[in-house]
Amino acid sequence: MRKTVPILFLLLNFLSLHAQTASGDIENYAESIMNTMPGSSVNNYIQPTTANLVTWESIINFILSDNLTDARAIASPINYQITEFTDTSLNPNKTFYILEEKAVQNRYWGTYIFSKNPARNNLVIAAPHSKFDTNTGNQAIYCFKNTLAKAVFINGTHRCNSFTSSNCSGTTSVCGSTGNYKISDQAHNTTSMFQKTTEVLHSSIANAVFVQLHGFAKQSNDPYVIMSNGTNKTPSIDYAVQLKNALLHEDPSLTFKLAHIDTDWTRLTAFTNTQGRFINNSSNACSTDATATSGRFIHIEQEKEKLRDSANDWRKMSNALKSVFTSSLGLDENLLETSITVYPNPVSTILKIRAAKIKSVELINILGKSMRIYTNNTLENAVQINIEDLAKSMYFLKINTATSSVIRKIIKN
Repeated sequence: MRKTVPILFLLLNFLSLHAQTASGDIENYAESIMNTMPGSSVNNYIQPTTANLVTWESIINFILSDNLTDARAIASPINYQITEFTDTSLNPNKTFYILEEKAVQNRYWGTYIFSKNPARNNLVIAAPHSKFDTNTGNQAIYCFKNTLAKAVFINGTHRCNSFTSSNCSGTTSVCGSTGNYKISDQAHNTTSMFQKTTEVLHSSIANAVFVQLHGFAKQSNDPYVIMSNGTNKTPSIDYAVQLKNALLHEDPSLTFKLAHIDTDWTRLTAFTNTQGRFINNSSNACSTDATATSGRFIHIEQEKEKLRDSANDWRKMSNALKSVFTSSLGLDENLLETSITVYPNPVSTILKIRAAKIKSVELINILGKSMRIYTNNTLENAVQINIEDLAKSMYFLKINTATSSVIRKIIKN
């Protein structure tokens, strides 16, 4: 005799797979998730099985292809859901896909958010230690929202949440006594959804660059920012140097160490970061440092007061990322900007800027030196700048309007 399935059960299952929608401000939504994140000295984190990892890879691929129906169907049995979120704080509204654990958590693998229509399809932002590195999770979401990056990853527990040590190489003292990293430390464990999501996006988006936001307690001899591409090698496209220059434009008081330039610097260089090892083509991301760099991994350690303390500080990083990773839509559409047009680009003689109520325009070279400053006391909507005499190079254009401040990258040919 064939066993029948109760209609109520089928109805509830249908609703659980199709009613996953929400709206509001993505920053507030993500913050509410992070506020429930378990801390250290407990043992909540569950390491995924091989079968879990296979399922997860399919989920990510379904999300990337806008197939939420199949993604939800296979996510539900592992206690995850995909929420289609409409951010009504952005004008126009934007849609994000949030891969998050269900309300009653039992795995703690983290939260992964994807832009349905990203402005910067090649930018992926991550905060592996949001519970430990103060405000890095909030900063990552802020930067993701205001750059409209492809994705942002947020860890699911404190990095010291598990009693089990990772098999991957490297040691730390952050969990008490010096020893191996814990399996709950998403930057130092290859058997994780953090790692698997990195691997899938790395292979799916040929030019994707992964920017990890970290925080550290500044010692007397430390700079404010320590940056690394995961090696001491210089890549063909040096995004770390570009970000340094863009950050200096936002805050000239910042000081830096870059692992591939300041090669005698050894503190917080991220050579054992398993995502960095993978992106840099290590022979074994769990145990072997990379011997070359792809340039597609950027690890940023930040002192708290300059870059992590509040939204005013997060804006510096967001603006820097926006200037380095230019919009693939041709026009940035987010809360921090009005409609601004810069043309032609590349430019040889006259640069034209159109925007509502332009207050000032500043042209800065890649060393952070101001080359031109135009002040518009009458708040006109169009400005022209002659740059014929300047050397052929990349420049940054800072445009201040009555309501916003944005940075655009231009090429002088």
